[in-house]
Amino acid sequence: MKLSVVIPLYNKEKYIDRCIKSLLTQNIPLHDYEIIIVDDGSKDNGHLICQRYTEKYANIRFLRQENAGPSAARNRGLEVSKGNYIYFLDADDFIANNVINDVLEICEQNNLDILKFDTKEIEDGSLPDLLTQNLEVKNCQVMDGMSFIAERGLRNEAWRYFIKNDFLTDSGIKFTIGTLYEDAIFTASLFLKAKRMAKINLDVHRYVVVKNSIVTSKDRTHNLKFIHGMVNAIEIFNDLIKGLNSSHSDYHRVVKKLKTKQQTLVFALLLRTLK
Repeated sequence: MKLSVVIPLYNKEKYIDRCIKSLLTQNIPLHDYEIIIVDDGSKDNGHLICQRYTEKYANIRFLRQENAGPSAARNRGLEVSKGNYIYFLDADDFIANNVINDVLEICEQNNLDILKFDTKEIEDGSLPDLLTQNLEVKNCQVMDGMSFIAERGLRNEAWRYFIKNDFLTDSGIKFTIGTLYEDAIFTASLFLKAKRMAKINLDVHRYVVVKNSIVTSKDRTHNLKFIHGMVNAIEIFNDLIKGLNSSHSDYHRVVKKLKTKQQTLVFALLLRTLK
């Protein structure tokens, strides 16, 4: 199997149908990829939608667990995944039509640990933009993770990347349970272990701006969770900087990039604290 798509699901009944449909509208045979949906103790009827899909499509797997957070759901999906590459997609987002095969071909042809692609931001309730432009998909510059950070920077979100499953397993890196900003920790840790990374100019992903999501919510409890998550991420970034290979040609540039990311978290922490 070529690909496993892992989707953590928590009270996203409104969006999960669109997410699944976008994964089924692809230029790849169903037997070449699987969709693993992990319901993290949802209280809505999203599970009924997922179960209907599992009855119709053999490549869709649906798991349920008590609420433990998106990190735990992603880790569980990873544990049961069978694909050569893995992709973590949020339930309220979706992907463009007929892109999976193009992305996988680049991964396979270049034996990549990680492949980054583009995203488009859309407002919740707007018409789905399922079309994409195929720009320079057949060519990509391969580099190690430190060089990639030095040249292209570091974006936090796990849904920006296809990741080789064996590389992820061998690294021993998983999503940190019980904290927010887990994506920032996860992606930075992976980048620093990657030997073969690349970026393509293909807008694969669609990020949906959802009001009152955990990111946009102004709820005091959520803000406190963000504050604790930021403090934890700042400390871990400090450890990552200390553990960098100082003999790497891009060492000083990577230190600067990671410190900039750290400073961004500190600034965001101050804003959240003021809220």
